[in-house]
Amino acid sequence: MIRLENMLPKALLTGVVKMVDLDGPEKTLRWLEDIGKDLAEIEGAGFEGARDDNILYLPICPFGGELIEYIEIYGEQPVQFKKVIEASDKERDNSDKPWDYPALSNILGILHYSYIKRRGEMAGFKIFSLGCRSPMKGSDCIAYNEYAIKRADLTKEKVDKYLEKAYCVFKIEPADTE
Repeated sequence: MIRLENMLPKALLTGVVKMVDLDGPEKTLRWLEDIGKDLAEIEGAGFEGARDDNILYLPICPFGGELIEYIEIYGEQPVQFKKVIEASDKERDNSDKPWDYPALSNILGILHYSYIKRRGEMAGFKIFSLGCRSPMKGSDCIAYNEYAIKRADLTKEKVDKYLEKAYCVFKIEPADTE
């Protein structure tokens, strides 16, 4: 049931569906990225989550409960969500810097990655999305950015160790390194 206290996250998710239908997945992808960056500008420089040296990880999925409830209301993940994720993955695979894209197990990962990446940039760091798992109970969906894992000189097995206790895992490094 949609109540006033949880209407805003569901409105955003419904907006994603409508945006894809009206403007396509690529414009929706840009829209979500822009929202994340704008929110980061409001919040300011910094990091969230737990750190282990140069690894940053979040033990919970931002808006995971709302996403799960939204999908349960509609019975399955809307095809529009999948189209936006596919658009991001396609851009990553055709990019000169594929390590700069998020590992996506759900639609909100786009917004979250652009938010966390921009906050890191403002703090003088680069952030690379290594992997994330789905917030859906019983789901074994894990997404990786293998380009970022390779650039970070890590292995999937090392990322998996963090994913045992976290929803998503990032590598952080000073912005002056290449």
